[in-house]
Amino acid sequence: MTTPATYPDLSIVIVPYRVREMLRDCLDSLYHGGLKGMNIAKMEVIVVDNDSRDGTPEMVREHFPQVKMIAGKENIGFSRANNVGIAQSSGRIVLLLNADTLIPEGAMKRCVDHLDAQPADVAAMTCRVQSPDGSLQLTCSRRLVTPRSEISRALLLDRVFPKSDFFNPEPEISWDRKNERSVECLLGAFMMIRREALEKIGLLDERFFLMYEDIDWCKRAADAGYRLMFLPDVFITHIGGASWRQTPIETYADSHIAAMQYFHKHFPRSAGLVHLTHRGGMWLKICALRLNLARKPGDEYSLKHLAMAQNAAKALRRLPLEGRNIPLKANHP
Repeated sequence: MTTPATYPDLSIVIVPYRVREMLRDCLDSLYHGGLKGMNIAKMEVIVVDNDSRDGTPEMVREHFPQVKMIAGKENIGFSRANNVGIAQSSGRIVLLLNADTLIPEGAMKRCVDHLDAQPADVAAMTCRVQSPDGSLQLTCSRRLVTPRSEISRALLLDRVFPKSDFFNPEPEISWDRKNERSVECLLGAFMMIRREALEKIGLLDERFFLMYEDIDWCKRAADAGYRLMFLPDVFITHIGGASWRQTPIETYADSHIAAMQYFHKHFPRSAGLVHLTHRGGMWLKICALRLNLARKPGDEYSLKHLAMAQNAAKALRRLPLEGRNIPLKANHP
């Protein structure tokens, strides 16, 4: 029986979906350097497989017997599967970690030490999340999504005016991410959370099947009076979109459903306008892609993204403007 004195320092929860080899690399990076300096006896790794049907549970049990493996019998969504893992964890710090990440030597201890050193009003932290080429993924530390930022993104105003603080989702256009600071929103690919904050703020909202669950949690943390921190001195590599690419057409539509769930929950007065803007923006995208195909018939990029935009447009047309009875997902396996 676990007593407070034997609680793990860190519980790492990973939810893979059809990314067996990436998960193997992730776990390898953890156990062959990423956890260096930590007391392995005082930490746990929990993998909740979302019915990948690719041999993920068997691989974990064979190669990483120290991992607590929970094999799901259906794809219950990213939020719900993470909550299953959190419910099975007992660490005083919980890390939500994507399966398509690589952790460099000593990164976990430095992040745990950093979070331990923060005041009580800091609920969670992240580090520098970068792509395999070393470039920073800006979404790891950003502003919270608001009606203004979402409308700007849907109408591509953030791209038309990239140096405008009004349209841009960046905390500050000039911030180079080289200094530690408090930020509004973290990326769910690497989100290290204090358990006492998690207990007060709550688990991930299971209405978000995939995407926006991290944004929603950060918004709830802010509403509860907590802060979130960004640590630039530690990095992890995030390949990004590994599960997303399994079903890009369906998942792109799911992302727009999740966006409307978020706005109806947190900004109900503006949700209808955001919804209509999404529909208008999708129409513009479809027109632009068709024009591109007229110039370059058979272009694979345009064909793929046209199918994604058309499916998302259908999903948005089916959604009720008033926010009732929004489905969890469009059409996901």
